[in-house]
Amino acid sequence: MNVRHLKDFTPTKETVSLHGLGFIQVVLPANRRLHVWHPDLPRRDCYEHSAIHNHRFGFISRVLKGTQVNVRVDIELVREGTHEVISHNGPRSALGGRESCVVAQCNVYEHAAERIDAGCEYIMQPGAYHHTPVDGVVITLMTKTEETSIHANSIIAKGQRFHQEFDRFQLSPRELMGFVAEAFL
Repeated sequence: MNVRHLKDFTPTKETVSLHGLGFIQVVLPANRRLHVWHPDLPRRDCYEHSAIHNHRFGFISRVLKGTQVNVRVDIELVREGTHEVISHNGPRSALGGRESCVVAQCNVYEHAAERIDAGCEYIMQPGAYHHTPVDGVVITLMTKTEETSIHANSIIAKGQRFHQEFDRFQLSPRELMGFVAEAFL
């Protein structure tokens, strides 16, 4: 398994970008990110089979508008599982995402969904798996806490193809900021 460490990590250089999980990320000072989910934003084609993911950092996410649903997930690494672990440890492609590959199989165990209303927050530890199904417009302010040297992963249902070709640049920064402005109305 080819594992890159934090010294090899290259963050996205765009101040505003589209994420394959269906949200816009706006980079802010002090390790903060504004995330805006909108039902009209594109997602990667395999979203319904690959929304479970983890982060190489911990964070606190405060909901500014809407209700965020957070589903924590435990995974069990096994020889033959129901899902595959997709490692996002490759370099960034011309489409803005990381080159990714299957590195293991696992079984997935979801916890009860948490509903976080505007004005409230939730905390995720580095490496913890979750997914955030969204219905409608949701705005969050994420503050990164602890950074680790382990790269991020997604979990995809076995037999599904990960949408490596998702184009993070398919909408211009102006179009993305239009969604952000509309979300705040």
